[in-house]
Amino acid sequence: MPVFYRNIPTANQDNTIAVRIFCLPEGLSCVVSWPLPEPGLRIFSPTAKSPQGVDEALPYAKFLSDHLCAGRVAVELDEDVEWDPRWGELVDLQ
Repeated sequence: MPVFYRNIPTANQDNTIAVRIFCLPEGLSCVVSWPLPEPGLRIFSPTAKSPQGVDEALPYAKFLSDHLCAGRVAVELDEDVEWDPRWGELVDLQ
């Protein structure tokens, strides 16, 4: 089961893949961003076939984490979004 870390705004974001999950009327949308080696951003929007962008975004973030040797994947949830245990484990950064 993949492990993700709850985003803490004051934490050092170097070498971190960032994921933001938020609600749209169509479903959950996600933004995945990374700092190095080239800064990048990818948006996963809900569609009729896949109403939860999370189903594609989180595996993509884990792939980037492994590929770029990032220290962690930090997830930020909007207030109206609850973590689904099927996505993996969400732990607080220690």
